[in-house]
Amino acid sequence: MKRFISIILGIAVVIALVGVGAKFATQNSSSQLAATVDQLNPLVGKDVAYVKTTKPVSVNGYGTPTYRQMAVDRYGRSRTLEFVGVKVLKRGRYLKIDHKGAYVQ
Repeated sequence: MKRFISIILGIAVVIALVGVGAKFATQNSSSQLAATVDQLNPLVGKDVAYVKTTKPVSVNGYGTPTYRQMAVDRYGRSRTLEFVGVKVLKRGRYLKIDHKGAYVQ
C-alpha cells in the first residue's frame, strides 16, 4: 500500500512539474505549439488583453487576415499574440481579446 501511494504521489509531482515548466516555456511565445500547450494547461488562466489594430501579417486566398501584435492586459503586462480576423480590421482601433496564454479564444 505504501508503494502504491508513493507511486501516485510521484506521478502527481511529475505532472505538476511538467505543467509549471510548460507554463514558463510558453510565456513569451505566440507560436501555434504554445497556443495548443496553453489551451490544454490548467495552470494557465484566462485573461483579457487589448491591442491597437495594425496591418495584418498575411491574408490568405479567402481574405482571412492573420495578425501578430503586442497585447497589453489591465495590469500593463504585455505579450505577443497571434490571432485570425474574419476580415481585415480597420487600423488604429482598439480590440479586446480573450485569451488563455497564447491561445486566443
